[in-house]
Amino acid sequence: MAEFENPYATNDPFVEAHFDCLNCGGKLWEYAIQRQMVCEECRSLFSTEEVFEAQATETAEATA
Repeated sequence: MAEFENPYATNDPFVEAHFDCLNCGGKLWEYAIQRQMVCEECRSLFSTEEVFEAQATETAEATA
């Protein structure tokens, strides 16, 4: 049987995202494998697409 190194076994799969929670304003952490973000404060879970869409809407409203 072939041996291989699993990078997910040794590295933390969470990375700090540069977005705020849509519910409480806390910092979001992205779990890139599942394309989801979780808030470090209230533990709410969001899809990455949902957060990106909310950010784009907020930016568009601020520039209008």
